[in-house]
Amino acid sequence: MRKSIKIMAGTRVAAALLAVILFSVLTTQNIYKMEDSSEENIAVNSLLQKAQKAEAAHYKWSSNLSNALYSGSEFTGSTDPTGCVLGQWLYGEAGTDDPAILNLRSQLEPLHKELHESAIYVLELYASDPEQAQAYYQETIMSNLGVLVELLEQVVERGTELNEISEANMEKTASTMHIVTGVGLLLTLFFLLSLVLYIIKRVVKPILLITAKTSPLQEGRMKVELNYNGNDEIGDLSRTLKDSIDRINQYIEDINRIMSQLSSGNFDVSASVPFIGDFRSISDSIDSFTASLSSAMSNINNVEQKVFGHAQSLSGSSQMLAQGATDQAAAVEELTATTEDLARSAEKNMQMATEMRDNARMTGDQVNLSSQQMEQLVSAMSDISNTSQEIENIISTIENIAFQTNILALNAAVEASRAGEAGKGFAVVAKEVRDLAAKSDQAAKATKDLIENSVQAAGRGSRIVDEVSESLKRTLTLVTESNSAVEEFADAVQIEATAISQVSEALGQISNVVQTNTANSEESAAVSAELYEQVNRLQTQTSRFRLKH
Repeated sequence: MRKSIKIMAGTRVAAALLAVILFSVLTTQNIYKMEDSSEENIAVNSLLQKAQKAEAAHYKWSSNLSNALYSGSEFTGSTDPTGCVLGQWLYGEAGTDDPAILNLRSQLEPLHKELHESAIYVLELYASDPEQAQAYYQETIMSNLGVLVELLEQVVERGTELNEISEANMEKTASTMHIVTGVGLLLTLFFLLSLVLYIIKRVVKPILLITAKTSPLQEGRMKVELNYNGNDEIGDLSRTLKDSIDRINQYIEDINRIMSQLSSGNFDVSASVPFIGDFRSISDSIDSFTASLSSAMSNINNVEQKVFGHAQSLSGSSQMLAQGATDQAAAVEELTATTEDLARSAEKNMQMATEMRDNARMTGDQVNLSSQQMEQLVSAMSDISNTSQEIENIISTIENIAFQTNILALNAAVEASRAGEAGKGFAVVAKEVRDLAAKSDQAAKATKDLIENSVQAAGRGSRIVDEVSESLKRTLTLVTESNSAVEEFADAVQIEATAISQVSEALGQISNVVQTNTANSEESAAVSAELYEQVNRLQTQTSRFRLKH
């Protein structure tokens, strides 16, 4: 009976997956149970805290009301039954669905409301009759408060019981989850181990055996013995691989026979073993190859007859070409020598043009410098003229001062003569001052004359300098134009030298090409003679081939 690897492995995988799914479902249910128990536990704890806070708050509320009734202090407690912690629980969410707690909650609600409303009544009564208010507080309010506290204690006791029940349920659920986890893990490991052992026995070991048996194929050795005969897919693989190797060996033997015939010159050969499937292209390629070789050899036989005839004419033409190339090379060498002489002459002209350009540039720079210095001289002459004018003004001022001094001296002399004997000394001083003023006036006039002559001479010098400056400017313009012409001449000479150099270089290249052509023509003549000999040998070799018709 055939045992399919796919079915056997699939069965084990399905069993393992089923165990995992079952384990996951049970674990999820237990987790949900634990979450429900935890939420219930949290709700019960919250309820316990509210009940304990409510009990403490109402004790404090009662104490505050007692102080107001017996000490006359202000009552700060709440009269709203919905404002305290207990009121928020009574008029809000219960937080549990336990019937006992809900029954206690329904008993607490009217009692709690009555307790807060009685605070309003007793405070109003205290304003008119304190003793009656105190009696009402002791008889009614404290009685109701006792009942309220007793009910809250029952809520706390029931909450504690629910908390213990919830914790017990959580422990039970945790124990169940541990058992389910262990069982599921064992089942999963059992099925996985069964799957691994089956894969190792039925898949891995046979594959390793077949791999070891077929390893010689990597080294090109086709003699392989496969002894695995399993009744499964691996057995099918082994038998298919063995049949394929046997068929490939037949193909290799037939190809070796064909290649042996081809090497002996027999192209009229074909495959003796039928090539099937993708191997059929090999048989078609062999037939196409032999037919192509036969056709090619037939064409070679036809071409070699034509080549034999053309080889003789090619040899003669090559000899004539070699002689012509030799004459051409000699002519090119003479032309190259002439061009080199022109290049050397152009090089000298270029050097002379460069020197002319440099000299012209230096001349222009020198003339430009002279023009700048002449402009400085014109500026200096202008400054001299201006300074002489200022000196002339100063001399005029000195003349005026001398004139005034002379008048003062005359006045002083007149006053001295009026003074008589007492003014003689002053008269002598006045005379000396008048003489000094006269000398100053003469000296100022002489200086003024000299200054006027200097100003006139400076004016003539300034005009001459202006004329020389204009002449230098015209000279600078001419030198600049001359420099431009020299620059253009030097550039033209350089371009001419470059062109001659390029022509010389091109002639050198032509000379190299001509020499190469000469060598090639001589080599071609030798090759044509060798070609003639090789054609004779080719005819001898091709005559032994047997072609396919």
